[in-house]
Amino acid sequence: MKKQPGWLKFIILSIGLFAITGITASQAASDSPTLYDRIGGEPVARAICEDIWTNHTINPIVNNRFSNSDPVYVKQMVFEIFAAATGGPVEYTGKDMLTTHAGMNISDMEFNAVVDDVLKALDMNNIGAAERGEVLAILWSVKDQIVNTKLTTKALAPATSRDVVQP
Repeated sequence: MKKQPGWLKFIILSIGLFAITGITASQAASDSPTLYDRIGGEPVARAICEDIWTNHTINPIVNNRFSNSDPVYVKQMVFEIFAAATGGPVEYTGKDMLTTHAGMNISDMEFNAVVDDVLKALDMNNIGAAERGEVLAILWSVKDQIVNTKLTTKALAPATSRDVVQP
């Protein structure tokens, strides 16, 4: 299996951490449909994840982070974490966010580009404004655990093979 870039795991793990920490007990105990259900369940969640992958691979700000990754593996991890974070009946099997992003020097610009790609994928799948806002909150809730606020100019160089993380 090919090495996985940490940047895509950023998306996967960002959403997953919120699933673990961001869903309150009242939300969990509620009989109201989960965000996962409201967006359309597995078929729509998988379509969103496919579009996230596509958006990242054509985004010049972040596409180097994905160039050496296995698309099948990455899309599965994105699906698992997206589904788990939005209340779906899926277990995320990837690494924790802090381990994945240690030393990656992810910039604010890269984080924002990924968020834009996710929001574009939601638009491509006709996801409503309220649901988009919930996904955005999930992403922003973990920004400070992903972005390196002490970047140097050297750290802003294009991603290289050293930025690829093993699954």
